Amino acid sequence: MTHAPLTVLADENIANLDDYLTHHPVRIIRLKGRSIDQAAIDTHRPDALFIRSVTPITPDTISDFGKVRFIGSATIGTDHVDREHLSAHGIAFGNASGCSKHSVAQYVITAILSLRPKYRGERIRLGIIGLGNIGGTLAKYASDLGWQVLGFDPFLATSKTNNSTLDELLSCSDVVSIHTPLTKDSAHPTHQLFDKTSLSALQDGTLLINTARGEIIHQAALLHAIDKQNLQVVLDVFPHEPNVDQALIDRLAIATPHIAGYTLEGKLRGTDIIYQDFCRHFKLPIMQQLDPLLPPNPLSWTGFVEGVKNDTKGTLAHFYDIKKDDAALRAVSQDGVLPHDFDALRKNYALRREWLY
Repeated sequence: MTHAPLTVLADENIANLDDYLTHHPVRIIRLKGRSIDQAAIDTHRPDALFIRSVTPITPDTISDFGKVRFIGSATIGTDHVDREHLSAHGIAFGNASGCSKHSVAQYVITAILSLRPKYRGERIRLGIIGLGNIGGTLAKYASDLGWQVLGFDPFLATSKTNNSTLDELLSCSDVVSIHTPLTKDSAHPTHQLFDKTSLSALQDGTLLINTARGEIIHQAALLHAIDKQNLQVVLDVFPHEPNVDQALIDRLAIATPHIAGYTLEGKLRGTDIIYQDFCRHFKLPIMQQLDPLLPPNPLSWTGFVEGVKNDTKGTLAHFYDIKKDDAALRAVSQDGVLPHDFDALRKNYALRREWLY
């Protein structure tokens, strides 16, 4: 069956797009993600958009979609897309749910053990806020390391993992890791969930990690809590991203440019998921699979656990050198990080490998 050529307007940082779309009658137009807007749609008249979290789709950014009938976001989060707006225009939407769940969970484990190596042999209490794809995966990793999980997710039933109230989690955890979507109007909004009140509930010396969305934390309240409560804080996302204030960077234990999910596997999985949704929507055959695009991987979660428990020197850096990513962000910080430097670090990031689980 012959299909008329389709035009796909795509974020230039979506991985391996040619490998997937070359099998189909498709014309790909690549732009910076922040440049996919009303003007780009008016100029290129695409049938579909392939985007990431840096492209907001709202009535304010795009009011006339023209020929667009499908939008795929190669991301787990969807807070950058107004889905009611798409529905009103008859546009199908797909996102890459779960694509980087192992990548982000492995980032969190590495951050914890890099800052607190003594935890490799202790039964610490790890508080996980949000137990979806990423939070649930992190809970499994923590269990393998012998850690106690205090989990809180108001949208899930009570379980062995979803076992805590938010107040209990904040006051009793040695480490708190945030894995919620960014919401403002839900029954349990997460926008600035971490404000002066919730931050003050943390124990002095708590390690706080945010790999979800920057606006979940109130920046001024965080700076105050770091100083007053001796918090250690790891941020991969920032309240005013892609701008990052120098006062914030100076107080962080680890700062990275929104790359917690940036593994080869996570990136390819994101493309693969929205490619399949795209094919189903336009009734195209699925011609490309994920596995043939992945080179052999020498890294495994089992190997990581063995190295950590045996206190093998160099295990952390061998599996993921998180301090190198921290140094790269600080190197471009001159009175704060500017958007073009932040985006350049992400665009040119050397994708690490996920550890096979």
